[in-house]
Amino acid sequence: MCRFKSRESTDFKTVLAALLRYARDAPGSIGPRWINARKFLATQRSIEAQELIGFDAHNDNAPFVCQSPKVQQRKEDRKLKNKHFRVPHNASSIFTGRDVVTQILRNKILEPSEFDTPHQQKRFVLYGLGGSGKTQFCLKFVSDYRDSFWAIFWIDASSVLNAERALSEIGRLGGSDETYEAGMYWLTSLEMPWLLVIDNADDPTVDYSRFFPAGDRGHILVTSRNSDCKIHATVGYYEFCEMDEEDAITLLLKAAQHGGIDDKDVRETARPIVKTLGHLALALIQAGASISHGICTLEDYLEVFAVYKKQIMSYRLVQGTDNYRYTIYTTWEVSVQRIESLASEEAVDAIQILQIIAFLHFEQVPANLFERAWKISHPADEVVAPRTWAAKILEIMLSFTVFAYLYNLLLKVRIGSKPSRPLDILLQKGPQWNRYRFREAMALLLQFSLISLDEEKKYYSMHPMVHFWARERLTKDDQGIWSDNALITLADSITPELDPLSQPYRRSLLPHIDACLQYKHSQSPSEGHNGDSPVSNTVKFAAIYSECGMWTKAKELQESVLDLQQKSLGEEHPESLKAMTALAWTYWNLSRVNEAVELQWRVVEVNSKALGKQDVKTLKAMGNLANTYWLRGKRLEAQELGEKVLEGLKQAVGPSHSDTVAAMEGLGRTYMHRFRLEDAQRLQMKVLETRNKTLGSSHPDTLMAMANLGMTHHAQGNLDDAEKLLQAVVAARERVLGPEHAYTLWAINDLSKIYVSQDRAEDAEELLNSIWQVVVRTLGENHIGAWMTMMNFARAYNGQEKWDKARPILMDLIDKQMANLGSEHPDTLAAMSELARTYKNMGKLDEAKDIFSRVIETMTENKDLGPKHPWTRKAIGQLSAIYISQGRLIEAEKLDLRIRQ
Repeated sequence: MCRFKSRESTDFKTVLAALLRYARDAPGSIGPRWINARKFLATQRSIEAQELIGFDAHNDNAPFVCQSPKVQQRKEDRKLKNKHFRVPHNASSIFTGRDVVTQILRNKILEPSEFDTPHQQKRFVLYGLGGSGKTQFCLKFVSDYRDSFWAIFWIDASSVLNAERALSEIGRLGGSDETYEAGMYWLTSLEMPWLLVIDNADDPTVDYSRFFPAGDRGHILVTSRNSDCKIHATVGYYEFCEMDEEDAITLLLKAAQHGGIDDKDVRETARPIVKTLGHLALALIQAGASISHGICTLEDYLEVFAVYKKQIMSYRLVQGTDNYRYTIYTTWEVSVQRIESLASEEAVDAIQILQIIAFLHFEQVPANLFERAWKISHPADEVVAPRTWAAKILEIMLSFTVFAYLYNLLLKVRIGSKPSRPLDILLQKGPQWNRYRFREAMALLLQFSLISLDEEKKYYSMHPMVHFWARERLTKDDQGIWSDNALITLADSITPELDPLSQPYRRSLLPHIDACLQYKHSQSPSEGHNGDSPVSNTVKFAAIYSECGMWTKAKELQESVLDLQQKSLGEEHPESLKAMTALAWTYWNLSRVNEAVELQWRVVEVNSKALGKQDVKTLKAMGNLANTYWLRGKRLEAQELGEKVLEGLKQAVGPSHSDTVAAMEGLGRTYMHRFRLEDAQRLQMKVLETRNKTLGSSHPDTLMAMANLGMTHHAQGNLDDAEKLLQAVVAARERVLGPEHAYTLWAINDLSKIYVSQDRAEDAEELLNSIWQVVVRTLGENHIGAWMTMMNFARAYNGQEKWDKARPILMDLIDKQMANLGSEHPDTLAAMSELARTYKNMGKLDEAKDIFSRVIETMTENKDLGPKHPWTRKAIGQLSAIYISQGRLIEAEKLDLRIRQ
């Protein structure tokens, strides 16, 4: 039965429209009603249960409390205090609206539901237009519900590198190292509830699920401009698009600091502005800032907007077809045009600094970057020239209005012209940095909301969309110029000598160096500015990568420097030889020993020919080569060369010079491995004493000297002294270099050797287990550091009589060493001896005998070891014991005779 005559009747259309509206609104209204109804029903049932049960006679007649496990757990969770709250900054004080999505997110993330899948991670995705307020909403949400989570972390996913760096910081908070994997592992292992905000997950080529830690306690909130990210949601998603119009008007008026937020006429005046700006949060905030700072008024904003929009669209920002980019770009361009119209010195500085930051990473630009760049490029002892007569005349002329007006016009032209190198503010003269001038320029950028400053006033940041706009508003030629200037400014802020006190600052530059170099590499030679960054700058960046243990990145830069130097200056030029030396050291740290030897030998050869064998540069090159001979296993050659170097440097620069001390260190380490332990200890104590005085106890070179002396104590059997030194080295390297730096891992390996010698093999195993994944992840399985760790694992297992665990490790290790180091390398022979000892203890005497026989033959003929070396004598003793156990007494007696002889 139908009450309507036809589909075309007015009544039918009215009812149908109402039903469609109810159906459309139902998901947003019925869900919360269900939740409230379930809460009410649970409360009613709890009251009925209490009436039936009565009171607890064993608890002072207190009433029984009947609650579901989920409710009880929710109450327990609410008792949690937030311990970690790592977000980039606070939510804006003028945040407005978004009540609907707040309620949805509360229901999906915070409130347990009977529809929840057990052991399912709750992931909610916010997607939509850039600048629509997703990030601000997340900041407001985590601030409001901070106490609902034990920990809240924030990841900038604008690039994979930045996301991994944020997870690395989380790893550091968890007590591990600043590595992406360590952060993921810690989050996975946490038992307390945590929230991870993955912000700016916009790249369609990246699978962001790689940043989702495993586990069911975690909650993840993702923001993205890419709607495909909805696939990652497990509890829901929400599209962030334009704001509700009334909320948008309120936001605009708040940002404009207008007193008539509730005035109907004022709101009607603001309405067309809101519509023109597309109800987009970031555009509204920027428009409000322009109004509040007097660039325009609420009444004439659209007029100003229209003028600048025509100008911009006519020559530059006609990109894409969406109104979003035009709107935001136009709003920000209004601010820049206003700064330019000031035609003042601070305006020039502000625009130039803005264009520098556009090529750095958009977050945490050190506030002292520009000051350091000026101070290092203007030493304190630099002679300041007296003011010229022309400067004095200019000062007098500027006291007259007409001349001041003309001068300001010239300044305005200066803003738009190609910049000098370096920035104008870095060209200032005088005995000290003009901090007032710099802060005036930054105040302009802060005033127009183009940058922000953290609470501690240590770092400036820029919204990623502003950052993108600030770069893209430039022509290709200007982008090339300003990217070069950014690289120059970074490099100028780095001291030529990497002093320990500024190491935290240098580490803070890593994301900015990455950003600059990434941009330069992304440009084809036909685009933009073709000038290369000065070689000296690249050398500095490579040195920072090397200092931080990022040797692969250092290698890439150093190889390019060497290629350029050799092509432009020739292979034998001093600068080319410097590049060879730096690259060889990086090869050394990457275990590419043969390549290191090849470069170092060439440096020695050229210096010997040009300067003579006793020149300091030649002797230092020979010392580097001696160190690589040691790593290569050529210990006798390393000793002979090291002795020549030490004597030569003593005569050339004196016994206490840093170069001489470095030669002592290398020779002392070689003596230790050749079991000249007293000689080794004598040199190493001298090195440690000198470096403690000149460099301090925490300098990486001092820590290396401590580690070397500690291992000599170990070889002498002074295990307590060895343990104290190595424990101090491990603690200091973890603090200075980081827990996952290769040299920290090296010290931990050395400490494990001491533990085994102290009959603490279980402690050694525990220590090695704590670093093994780090070793593989950071160094790779074919690095000498990985082989060292495998060898120490085998020793720790054998120390616990876990022969079955030691044997496969040693077999794998020997295969790797044979392929990379060769059968005569001491490390290979040591592993073979350990495997033979393992077989002997397993009762596999024939296998042990065969290996010991080969080891003894090789060691006897090896000039680095020989028949009298302790390792050779120990192997002979082991083989003799096998013969005795097999009843082969005559053969055992012959071996014993060899030992006695």
